[in-house]
Order: sequence, then structure tokens, then C-alpha cells
Amino acid sequence: MIGDGMGWEMARAAAVANGASYTSGKGKGLSMQKLAGYTFATTYGTTVFDSVTGRFSTGNSALNAASPLCRSTANPTGIDCGVTGAAPVRDGFSFKPLPFNPGTRADGTGGATDPNLGNLVGYDAGRGGSNPWTPITPDKSPEPDYITYSYPDSANTAATLYTGVKSYNNAMSVDIFEKSDVKTILQTAAELGKSTGVVTSVPITHATPGAAVSSVNRRNKYDNDFPNLDSILQEAIRLDQGYLPTVMLGGGHPLDHDNAVNDPSRTGYRAPGTCTYTYIRATTYKELTGKTALTDAEACRAAAGSNDSNRYGYKFVERQPNAGTKLLQTAAAINPNKGERLLGLFGARGQAGNIPVSTENGDFSSTGLASFARSGSLYATPYVDGRLPVNDFDRPLQPGETDASFVQKERNENPTLAQMTQSALNVLGKDKDGFWLMVEGGDIDWAAHDNNLDSLIGSVRDFDKSVQTVISWINKNGGWRKNVLIVTADHDHYLTLYPNYRDQLFSKGAQALTYGNDLLASEAGHSWGPSAVNKYGWGSHTNRMVPVYYQGRAFDLSPYIGQGYKSYGFDVPGVPNAIDQAHIYEAMLTALSEPLR
Repeated sequence: MIGDGMGWEMARAAAVANGASYTSGKGKGLSMQKLAGYTFATTYGTTVFDSVTGRFSTGNSALNAASPLCRSTANPTGIDCGVTGAAPVRDGFSFKPLPFNPGTRADGTGGATDPNLGNLVGYDAGRGGSNPWTPITPDKSPEPDYITYSYPDSANTAATLYTGVKSYNNAMSVDIFEKSDVKTILQTAAELGKSTGVVTSVPITHATPGAAVSSVNRRNKYDNDFPNLDSILQEAIRLDQGYLPTVMLGGGHPLDHDNAVNDPSRTGYRAPGTCTYTYIRATTYKELTGKTALTDAEACRAAAGSNDSNRYGYKFVERQPNAGTKLLQTAAAINPNKGERLLGLFGARGQAGNIPVSTENGDFSSTGLASFARSGSLYATPYVDGRLPVNDFDRPLQPGETDASFVQKERNENPTLAQMTQSALNVLGKDKDGFWLMVEGGDIDWAAHDNNLDSLIGSVRDFDKSVQTVISWINKNGGWRKNVLIVTADHDHYLTLYPNYRDQLFSKGAQALTYGNDLLASEAGHSWGPSAVNKYGWGSHTNRMVPVYYQGRAFDLSPYIGQGYKSYGFDVPGVPNAIDQAHIYEAMLTALSEPLR
């Protein structure tokens, strides 16, 4: 299970909200913290030098999509270098892991401009902390900006968790050369005769779920029109591809994908009820739903549908009244032993594809509001000029709808993450050969990008409810002798909680701490980024190590602590007292292959 962006401090923010109190170690207050095993993992990826720009970038693969051999106006018959693996290798490139590249500083200098450095970012515990809680505050850190250098994204970290391969930002289970023959753990499980599944609170073709079910060179290749491939969804559900997860449940529904602009006089406004086919193509959606006679503009607004004879062979279910109950009922009828598969597509209006967002007080008051309005207004850069972020307080209301009725409808027409998790377990648990399942709490990451403490606490709690759902299922189905549960993050963000966080949270509430005009961290009890003064700041990921909670007889990470790993045939040193995400893949592979006893 992956709490996207759920670093140690983010888990602590929710645990403290639950009444716990701790400043180091595994902590308590969350279901995931009850698991027996605990360690922390490095998350870094690769970085490649570009001779044209004169700098390294974590977003570069080893291929040169700007080569004169590529198709262009000047070369209309050239290679389509946008296709995964099609571009030629950069002139003179060969993978060189070491010395670690310390990364790009906020001012664009540093290791980014030294071509003699290696292609692995690495992690220096002396600069970033020997564990996720030391130093606990930026003012105690020897170099508070260090963890913001060359940070990873959800695609390359997921690729490492699923394949054991280090790659570049945007890479969806392809290696640095964009080779798509890298096998994911989901594929391995399927080859062993096990059922497989992915569940997420955000779009089903987003980076974390998508990297388990596809191998493409860019994370924004969400879908393609049949029969074209080189996209996440088509590779995942096509019968002639090597993935075919038994269960796929998540967001990405095309209804009112994003309504951040609610003023008709402003550029970007769309009337409520607009269909936006971002994470699934209209042709794919209409094939799965059976709405082929409708126009694209009509299809997503029509009543829920399911085409049981669709070319992909999936039972399809989408957002509809009483969605959670209906999903559970549909899942109960799916038999994976007969080759039956389930695909569910949900998402609240106005939220860019994710399901309703919870909040610290549980009122779901963020439902229908743009998840990235605040981060967009801060430009995801260090806070420097005293501006407050721009909040979205306008929902895409239909005529006659109130805010309260809107939230009620969206909650009714979308399952919770826990309900999707239970539905997946109800299907996969029927396979006598076992299964592999990934569950993502993706809106944790979205809340952190937004510097939104209120949504962060709610989304961590929602994810933890799903963790408890899995624990309860395990206790009723063979226990820890037959099952393994791993809970971790793909990467961290930059949240810092101050000694007065608990008192401020319980006296003011997370909503006030998030939206109030108290910019000082001393008033808000927390800050985002390296500034100990302003609470708003860093709106993106960091390279800090992340927690790993786990339990199960067949899975043990202790032999990997402090050890190195292999990367493209080279030995790479580890970090004392920590593992790397590549080790999680290795341990999963061992557990999958081990017979039940």
C-alpha cells in the first residue's frame, strides 16, 4: 500500500490529530503503525546530462528526443521519437552510477552542471538527516535545502518499487533507456497464476497505479484510441498485452474533471456538466459503458452504463447513486478463477479526477474544490514575497444545487477508498493461488502539493482506514502466515511540525491553520519547506527518506538494512540503517515466489 507523498512527518501530522504524541521512531496512532516491521527507505532516481543545455535533469532519459534523426518539420520522415524507446541514445552516453550527483539546487547550480558526476542522485545522510525525523526542524538542519535537490516523482519511485530498477522522473516502469521489457511485480504475480489489482483514490491512469500496469516513457500518456498502444490504459487492459490486472478501481471519471475557473467571464471557464476526457479517451469510455450512440459531450452525463461485451473483457462500473454499495455488490459477483475482471471509474466533480476529499474534522468540505489552486498560486517554488495562496471556494454547482447538496451527492456517487479496497479484496481473495494488490492514497500527495494541512490529515486518515480494512481481511483469511502487508510512501514532501503543533491543532483546528492568515510557523504550528518563518513554501517533493511499515512471515526487510543494491550491473552503496526502494521489490519478489507453509 502506498501513501503517495506520505513522509514520516505527514503520518505524524495525522497521528497527532488522532491523539498520539511522539517525536521519533515508528510512532503510534495509526493502523499502519501497528504493523510489526519498520524501517525507512531512500527514494532517489536517475539524472542525465544534456549536452545542449549543459546540465543534468532528473526528467531526462538516456535517449535524445531532440536528435536530428527524429521526425520534425525539417525531417518529416524521421523517427517518431515520442514513442517509448524509439529515440536514439544520446551521443556518448553510458550509465555511470557514481559519484552520486548531489542534484540541482534551487538556484539551478550544483551537481546539475558537472558532467563528471554520476547518473544516480543518491542520498547523503549527513546533509539530509540520518533518518526521517533528524533533524526534525529546518533550523537544526546542517543544510535545509538539500532534500529539495533533484527530488523524485511518483512515476520513477513507483517504477523502482515495482521493478527494482532506478529510472528517471516520468518513467512508467521503463529503464533509463526507455526499454519496456522491464517486468513489473504485477506481471510476475500474474505469471505465477495469481490475481492482481490496483486501487487508488486518484485517477486510475495516474503515476502510481499506472506504473504497475504499463511500461511507457511518459506518465502523461494516460490513454489512446484503440487500436493504438503506447499508453497506460491501453497497455493495462488490452487482451494482447502482458498486464490485465484482475481489478482496477480508482478515479479519472470524465464528468467535470476540473472546474477551478467558475467565473464565466474568465478564460478557462466550462459550464457545469462538461465532459473532459483526460485520463480516459472518449472512445474507450464509450466502449466500456456501451454509450457509443451518444456524443462525447453527452456520454459522461448520461446514467451509469456497462457494456458487458466490451472488447477489453472487463465488467465496468462507474460513478452512480449509492456507488459504494453497488461496487461491493458487483465485486461479489466477479470470479477471477473464471477469468472475470473488474474495472471501476469514479471521481468527484471539480476535483481533477479524484474521489471526494476528506478533511481533519471529517466534513468533506474540500469536495468539489480544485486540488491544486493553492500550489498553482504559489508556483510550487520557495515562498519569498509574502503572498497568500489563492484558494478555490467555488464548486461546479448545477442549477438548484447548494454546497451541502453537492457534497452529499458526490459522496453518494463515489465509493470511499476503503470500500474500493474491500471490493478488490472480495474479488482477489477468491483466487486460491493468491494475489498481489496495490492500494494508493493518492490525495495525500495532492494535499501536500497544495500546502493544505486540513486535506492532508483527512487523506492520511482515509488511507489508514484502508490499511485497517486490509489488516481486518488478513486476520480473517489466513493471518500473517499466509499474507504480507507493506505500507510505505513513494516519496516525501517538505512538511515540518513545530513543538506547538498539537496545541494549535486542538485549539484552532486544521481548517483554521490551513486557511488562516497567520503566516508565521509559530502561529500555525507547521510550515511547508525549509523556512521556519512562513508556513507556506515548498509545494513539491523532496529526496528525504520515507517510512516503511510491514508484516508477514514471508517478508523481511531487516537483511537489507544498510546494504547496497545493483543498478544496471553496478554495485551501489546503501545508507546506514536504511534500505532502498529497490530492496522492497526484491523482498516482494521473494515473498511471491515462496510456497505457503
